[in-house]
Amino acid sequence: MDALLSVPVLGYFLMPGLTTYSTSLNLLFFYMTWSTLVLSQPPLRVEIVGSLGIRLLFFLAPALFFLIFDSIIPSLSVGFKRQGADGLPTRGARRGRSSPQWYQIIGVSLLNILLSVAIQAGVEMLFTEVFHIRSALKVTTTLPMPWSIAKDVLRGLILREVIQYYIHRFLLHENSNILSKLHNSWFHSVTAPYSFVAHYDHPASYIFFRFLPTYLPSIIFRVHLLTYLLLLAIITFEETLTLSGYASVPGIMLGGIAKRQDRHSESQGQGNFAPWGFLDWIHGTSVGGDVVDDMKDEAEKHHVKERGGKALENARDSGKQGLRSWNARRKSTKKA
Repeated sequence: MDALLSVPVLGYFLMPGLTTYSTSLNLLFFYMTWSTLVLSQPPLRVEIVGSLGIRLLFFLAPALFFLIFDSIIPSLSVGFKRQGADGLPTRGARRGRSSPQWYQIIGVSLLNILLSVAIQAGVEMLFTEVFHIRSALKVTTTLPMPWSIAKDVLRGLILREVIQYYIHRFLLHENSNILSKLHNSWFHSVTAPYSFVAHYDHPASYIFFRFLPTYLPSIIFRVHLLTYLLLLAIITFEETLTLSGYASVPGIMLGGIAKRQDRHSESQGQGNFAPWGFLDWIHGTSVGGDVVDDMKDEAEKHHVKERGGKALENARDSGKQGLRSWNARRKSTKKA
């Protein structure tokens, strides 16, 4: 617990909402805190506690909030669910094959997260203690530069999309093997997803479905631990929101991902094998509309054209008003 409270990476991601990084004092303070942590704690502990902290903040806390909201006020929550009453975790109708109870899903989800962190720790120990080589992720006092963070995060997201698509489609669905049977009998036993379902699966298929697509790109390019934690936070929060089962999810991209994830679960894996949907669009495996259709629908839902037109109109009016004021001042100057 002491290590968790001392991990400055939480502040590294949350502080922009409270203050800015425009002053050198904030950067200096963070650098000193991070350096003290890395020098005073074993690198493996920093990595594991940081990963658990990200899962706690961006998965467990919001998923619990959504579950409580759906359970305490179901009459209000049902109006936000894409599948209506079927999408209520504790009260929804359980269709098709026998679905697990909500508390079973929570238990398996937490175990899968702990398993993934244990594998992450095992890889680090294998690299450093058995092979006696450098760690899988960089855990150094040197902070990554903003451009390096952006490049590694974008690269990680793209590779995660590619890896998850081909593993999900060809290993967990199209081939009749033990992993596909486990994935279908566990994850696809829930046809109306909610946030805890994001990490509900048989542990073996979960490792291939969720863990490897996120972790592999990071160790392939050996990114800095802070970069990996940022990537993990983005992916974790995306999965928590897009598998919440709510019809309205903030953001055009997230709204489209949520719609495709819901269709994937409802159709029991007939398509939509990766979150962004571009590879489904290219390979023709989209279900219920492709990524282009979803982006158009979400843009209309968020009134992008109206807002853009209104902003342009306001800018034009402001420009005209500024020009009139400038001409008026110019005429008064000439008269004087």
